[in-house]
Amino acid sequence: MADKSSTITIAIDDIPDNVVLYRYEDNDFIFVDINKNVQKTEHIARDELIGKKLTEAFPNVKEFGLFDILLKVYKDGKPRELDRRLYRDNRISGWRHNSVRKLASGDLVVFYKDVTNFKELEEEVNQLDKQTEQEREKVALLAQALEQTDDMVLIADANGIIEYVNDAVTLISGYTKEELIGNKTNIFKSGKHTKEFYEKLWKTILSGKNYQSVIINKTKNDKLYYADLKITPLFDENKKLKNFVATSMDITNRIEMQKKLQKLATIDSLTGIYNRYKIDDAINLQIARSKRYKEPFCLIMLDVDHFKKVNDTYGHDIGDKVLKALSRLISKHIRCTDIFGRWGGEEFAVILENTKKEEAIEIAEKLRKIVEAYSIENRYKITISLGVGEYKEGESREDLVKKVDKALYRAKENGRNQVSVT
Repeated sequence: MADKSSTITIAIDDIPDNVVLYRYEDNDFIFVDINKNVQKTEHIARDELIGKKLTEAFPNVKEFGLFDILLKVYKDGKPRELDRRLYRDNRISGWRHNSVRKLASGDLVVFYKDVTNFKELEEEVNQLDKQTEQEREKVALLAQALEQTDDMVLIADANGIIEYVNDAVTLISGYTKEELIGNKTNIFKSGKHTKEFYEKLWKTILSGKNYQSVIINKTKNDKLYYADLKITPLFDENKKLKNFVATSMDITNRIEMQKKLQKLATIDSLTGIYNRYKIDDAINLQIARSKRYKEPFCLIMLDVDHFKKVNDTYGHDIGDKVLKALSRLISKHIRCTDIFGRWGGEEFAVILENTKKEEAIEIAEKLRKIVEAYSIENRYKITISLGVGEYKEGESREDLVKKVDKALYRAKENGRNQVSVT
């Protein structure tokens, strides 16, 4: 069976941005992992950070806004972005763009990259409408910078007609400059956003305010890509809206890797069903629903009987096959509203929504009989023991799990292949 932590390490090492994983403990953030890019750019080894508190590793971190952003994302789960100044010898030495997301496990993942050139370019763009005749040479240099930057730069008039794109736009979108200039910006429209999304975008920039968001665009070949977009309105000397400058970064790899990390945080890598983190979250959700709507729910814990004997007799590869086959079998015979996951090892959990104890016992007995009658690959036979319990008002998640686990233990003590109720 693959080691979960090593799987995540390999995944984040594939990301072109710098990536840091944090866990919140004791009013601080603990380093869980960093990828190779962080080690290279920060000149630090994994072992020097893993397990350390953020405020211990970087005592001044609270002065730069990152700690507050981490805390906000941890508390409300909403993703956030942060452009942070870097200082050296009391002077600004660069900029970093931080993107903070919360995983289902509760851990935080931070993607960051150096955007110093991008910030300097953005500042120059914001001054375009202030240029004078004597500054034409500076404008020419700016135009050269626009062409050479890896970030996408697009200039449109007040009606959204494209007037300029740099090479990065053509490279990523697949369109030529001739195909884009003179067309409206909706040529990139992907169909993945609501009408309200675009209404908000236009309302913001037409009011003269900057707009920033992650947008899904479409290439000439109908391939979707994610862009971290910022639109800046420009005005003439009479304060009349003249142009929009859209600067963006292709963050498709980051988004796709984030989805993979999210899946790793909720899915058991061997069986493909939910893992313990997800089951814990689901139990907490059911407790909250029960308190609000007074709906009953039950928990079933089940365990493969004599599983050690299976591993010892046939080997761990066969043991893994047994766990996979059992997961598929139970998934096939539970209700679509039931939540099924691997609790750990050969132990599994089923959450029965809006279900009383009597019905839960019937479901558990049905599962026991189905497993007993089933032959894995027409060769291996197993049985399971099950514990059943109904949530009682005032119980915590730990209380519920503990009492159902005791029922499961009684079922095993009393001879296995049976259902015990708490």
